[in-house]
Amino acid sequence: MRVRAALPTLGVFAQIIGGVILFVLLEWVSIPVGIAGPGSLLFFVINGWALYAFFRYREGRQDELYQVLLAAVEREVPLAPALRSYLRDQPRLRPARGVRLAARAGIGLIYMLFLPLYVYCRLWIGWRSFDRYVADLADQLEAGESLSGALMAVPGVACREVRLAAEVGEATGALGACLAGANRERWSAAWLEVAPRLLYPFLVLLFVSAITTFLMIAIVPKFKRIFAEFGEHLPVTTTVLIDAWTAAEEFLPLVPVAALLGVAAVSVVGVNAGVRWYTPLIGRLYRWGVQGEILRTLGRLLAAGQTVPQALGFLARSDVLPGVVRRRLNRASGAVEGGEPLNDALARAGLLPEPMSPLVRTSERVGTLPWALVELGDHLAGRAFRVVRRLSLVVAPVLVVVVGSLVGFIALGMFLPLIQLLTRLSE
Repeated sequence: MRVRAALPTLGVFAQIIGGVILFVLLEWVSIPVGIAGPGSLLFFVINGWALYAFFRYREGRQDELYQVLLAAVEREVPLAPALRSYLRDQPRLRPARGVRLAARAGIGLIYMLFLPLYVYCRLWIGWRSFDRYVADLADQLEAGESLSGALMAVPGVACREVRLAAEVGEATGALGACLAGANRERWSAAWLEVAPRLLYPFLVLLFVSAITTFLMIAIVPKFKRIFAEFGEHLPVTTTVLIDAWTAAEEFLPLVPVAALLGVAAVSVVGVNAGVRWYTPLIGRLYRWGVQGEILRTLGRLLAAGQTVPQALGFLARSDVLPGVVRRRLNRASGAVEGGEPLNDALARAGLLPEPMSPLVRTSERVGTLPWALVELGDHLAGRAFRVVRRLSLVVAPVLVVVVGSLVGFIALGMFLPLIQLLTRLSE
């Protein structure tokens, strides 16, 4: 089981190594034409923007599909015909076959020339269009598969919250009610929303670093020579800037290694729920989101008439939830079957914050446990979503101020020598 759980992480490492090899090859090709430095930065920005646009587009299409499924279930319309109708309503261009083939060839050539890393990542993620995934989902439903089974058979067509809601809804006979609250305040949606705010200062810092490198290599030596001929000393700000650059030069060989380790760390945290669970700060926010989802789902299962051990066992067997959560659910289920109160079992398993434990105990005594679990789950999920947004609103301006201060310091360091020279010549 541990080896099976580690396979996604090993797959991410293999993808990273392949991406590094591709980038090194592209750098080797770009060196003869003199675009290895600035071209690399622009290359990363364009490919990263393309990937971000793809994830935003896929999230939007997943939300569309969720609304179609919810409307069909609430109106008791067969799901497969509803999906077919949704596909037919999608806007499409209908050029001639030859024109289509030529357009695809041209677009593919543009992708390979300008977006090779995007193409590489898409090959790992999946290159098929979202409409093809929806068509596969409709095929699964027409073949007699349940909605939850069809969603599991077509990965990427719906988010985890929707897949879990479909599974719980079919088990409880309340599919519409479960789907209705499945797409609220999603963890992935929050991070996709705040990512540009956090990445923008780092992109500016990369551009500033590239410009500073050019200035230090091409301009500063000329300043030194001119000031030496005039018998003048460089301004203090410029001297400090040069000293900082000299100290930083010793660590330049470590920059690619640090960048690679940073990308690897971010990728592992993103793909491995076990690592993400224990990551500082991000792990806390992720735990809030998972705890809210588990509590909300437990409340729905209990409201449908299942006992606490049955509800915990059902969630522990669900393939929708990550392994780290299923193991904790198994632990909580065993504790409840051994006579431990639900609030203590969930708190010991890390699925219930300690301050909320008395509320669960009290609601269990007065007979409002299902309602209380749903309300607590909604509160935790909303808290995680709001904190992610607020952190981005606080951190992003601070990063912009820091980067702006650095840009101002570099500008002063470059312009003060010119001002001093002009002042000397005017005397």
